[in-house]
Amino acid sequence: MNKASNRAKRLAGMFGAVDPNELAKQAEAEKSDKTTSRPMTTAPTKALQASFASIEEENLRLKAELQKSQTVELDPATVRASIIQDRLDWTDDDPDFQSLVASIKEEGQRLPILVRPHPKERGQYQLAYGARRNRACMVLGLKVKAYVQELSDEELVIAQGLENNERKNLSFIEQAVYAVALLEAGFTRKLVAKSVGVASDTTISKMSAIVALVPADIFRLIGPAPKIGRNRWEAFASLAERGAKKPSILETVRALPESTVWKGADSNKRFELAYRTAEKADKFRTTKPKAEKSRLENEGRSFGTMEQTSNAVKIILDAKNEPNFARFVADKMTALIEEFKKSEGRQASK
Repeated sequence: MNKASNRAKRLAGMFGAVDPNELAKQAEAEKSDKTTSRPMTTAPTKALQASFASIEEENLRLKAELQKSQTVELDPATVRASIIQDRLDWTDDDPDFQSLVASIKEEGQRLPILVRPHPKERGQYQLAYGARRNRACMVLGLKVKAYVQELSDEELVIAQGLENNERKNLSFIEQAVYAVALLEAGFTRKLVAKSVGVASDTTISKMSAIVALVPADIFRLIGPAPKIGRNRWEAFASLAERGAKKPSILETVRALPESTVWKGADSNKRFELAYRTAEKADKFRTTKPKAEKSRLENEGRSFGTMEQTSNAVKIILDAKNEPNFARFVADKMTALIEEFKKSEGRQASK
């Protein structure tokens, strides 16, 4: 059997066994409300589309064989997390997850998950995609249908990325966080771009910049925000960058979970609340504390004023009405500094 044929079969095992019609049906049960007036990510260029063409052609040529592919049923507890998490944190009470659980309970699991034998834990498996389906089956006490394939790390993340791109079930910020995680794990920018489904290194760079500027705890507070695209996240990242010099910007966002409106909001609304709050904090001018001002007076004579704040003391001498005193202080200034230094030395020697 030639190399091309071997490669075709490996690709088929990784990606081709998913029926697009079933994929679309299951995606309806899993997706959030993603109605938006603009796409979440940049559309792939012709060059990127061409780079995926060979995979698609090989899958089509083997369609008949793929339809005969068999799945296995696994204990969900034996399935470990993927090497790279592709979603922001979610919980069992998430509305979208609850919808998936209800769908599988009523209609069964139509789409298998993809796993590989765990490289370190014998008898266990490592997830390529399908984390929520696996968890839903665990919650329902069901076996999970799975394809088990021998995959390298690179093949695993490509499979993970292609499945996400096909289903369009990652928001922009989840894609960005996922891309950065892949880069930090040592995968090449070319592979990361292919896995995330973007057209160029430039987009990866922009994603990385956003993730670098917005603290991770803020991402987790807001959530996936599926309706929020790159431009809005870039604007929020700019506010977060200014927050490094003006801590009140991020402090006000971190305080939002205590508010009633936050607790009842979905992640899209939470982004808007966080953005507006940060924007207001950025525009708000902190009132400087007034200086503590006192007059330098003695026996009815006014020699000047002294203003004192937390970081400065300003003495203004009245050289017009008390010129002799002003010259006296000026002449004594060097001597005062020397006397102060001697005083410091005496205290240090005690």
